[in-house]
Amino acid sequence: MATLQITKKLYVIPLNDVQSTTLAERYVTGVRLRLFGWREHGEVEAQGPLPAYYLIDNPKRCAQINRFDGCYEESLRKDIGFFLGLLHGGVLTPDGTLRPDAKSLVLLHTQDFREGYECGRWDYFTHYEEIVHTGGEQSTLRWAIGCTVGEHFGRLFPLAKPQLCKHPALSAKQRTVLQEA
Repeated sequence: MATLQITKKLYVIPLNDVQSTTLAERYVTGVRLRLFGWREHGEVEAQGPLPAYYLIDNPKRCAQINRFDGCYEESLRKDIGFFLGLLHGGVLTPDGTLRPDAKSLVLLHTQDFREGYECGRWDYFTHYEEIVHTGGEQSTLRWAIGCTVGEHFGRLFPLAKPQLCKHPALSAKQRTVLQEA
């Protein structure tokens, strides 16, 4: 994956494969704002990951202004690039390393999102694809986005062996194999 230049000395590997120049430019703007912009405007620097509802509210706003109808692809790329950049910048230090206090890409506030996030991470690390969720529309939305975030950003937050060994879907034989690995 290509790196993006944030400042003269800081380069980061984006959270996803960026193939649009527009998205890349706005991604850089989001990371830079999250890491340095607050100081430049005389405000207190934002600390740590954004809340999980950020991933739900912003796409909803884009839908409300018809960004997904196919007529506003460039604007949608700008929005998504900026949203992802802000997310990524929230888990980085100003020198580009992962914040020691960041345990996930976003703060996990709801049980639905947390369960989805854990299932997504489980799938990323084990390729166990028998994931099922039942619930209302909002519950399922939070769970599905949590699952996507957990699965797609597993490379950023490694899974500890004890977490793998304790997963309830594992048989006794699978637990033994993982503990011996």
